[in-house]
Amino acid sequence: METRISNAKIVTPTSIIESSLAVAEGKIQAIEPNGAGVDFDGDYLIPGLVDIHTDNLEKHFYPRPGVDWDAQSAAIIHDGQCVSVGITTVFDSLSIGSWSDNEARYLENILKLVEGLEAADNEKQLRGSHLLHWRCETSSPVLEDLMSKLVPHRLTHLLSVMDHTPGQRQYPDIEKHKARWKAHLGLTDEEVDARVANAQEKQAKYTPMNRSVVDKVAKERKLALASHDDQLPEHIHDALAINATIAEFPTTLEAARLAKDNNMTVVMGAPNLMRGGSYSGNASAADIAEEGLLDAFASDYVPRSMIEAAFRLSKAPFSWSLPEAIATVTSNPAESVGLSDRGRIEEGKRADFVRVKVKDGRPLVRGVWVSGERVG
Repeated sequence: METRISNAKIVTPTSIIESSLAVAEGKIQAIEPNGAGVDFDGDYLIPGLVDIHTDNLEKHFYPRPGVDWDAQSAAIIHDGQCVSVGITTVFDSLSIGSWSDNEARYLENILKLVEGLEAADNEKQLRGSHLLHWRCETSSPVLEDLMSKLVPHRLTHLLSVMDHTPGQRQYPDIEKHKARWKAHLGLTDEEVDARVANAQEKQAKYTPMNRSVVDKVAKERKLALASHDDQLPEHIHDALAINATIAEFPTTLEAARLAKDNNMTVVMGAPNLMRGGSYSGNASAADIAEEGLLDAFASDYVPRSMIEAAFRLSKAPFSWSLPEAIATVTSNPAESVGLSDRGRIEEGKRADFVRVKVKDGRPLVRGVWVSGERVG
């Protein structure tokens, strides 16, 4: 099927061109002078967004505590929400070995969720491209066994190492974390202390071995590897030791700077920028952007945050060029995980693109195409 888009402000990797886009056989054929075609009426045409970390699928599987939803239906709903905000490639982030009380992260539910996602994909019920990002909790005593069951899935494309032991990384203030456990879980001081001690014991016993396991699996399967919530220089050095190439949500400027100096892709949560800071009190995405350390955004837990964050970077106080800003949600995340076929409006690339109108300072998605076919 051939498609021509006309009268568009096409955001290329280096400039904005008022022109037409020719698409055929699912790929971009050429950027041409304006002519007949689907009239964009001067709206922007940008590449489809590539989100390498979203927890959004879990929300639709367990919309309320104790209430599970049909997994295939959850995948379809989640996909629709992502496409509606311009995300055409979705990395569904699922936790392996998490000791979270989130029911969606129990093994039996992860298996259901993956089965539902695959069924929806096989039956062509999904409009975007979905891949799996396995988040590996390195303090888990059963991580290696769980990885053997989950990582071989055909949609697996990214691994990350994470460590949610209180007192470091995402939770540096251990007393604040203890207070959260008491409030949310109804635990006594003694129970909280025992839980912290147990977590720290597991970290000391299992983390070094598990990091090596994740490194080995990533190499064997040729998967990109990210390090999650790095706080200290030694965390970055540990990440480099296992060949991680992505620093995902560094919690300090120091860690982000060292990661950047070592050619790691620095990825921040887009909600962090839009909310004006980290909900955990860690490094601000705005500060990391202003320091020139930011490479990419992920949606984390709000799909729409990606497109808003990209356009926010193009305004004061950041004032990035629009092509540079759009790259943080398109080509940069795509390249960080080895997806060289998308993320740019260039001849030969996959025809994933989005029509965007900016109204009252807000980017509004008015159309979405995947492999040249309109899907939203």
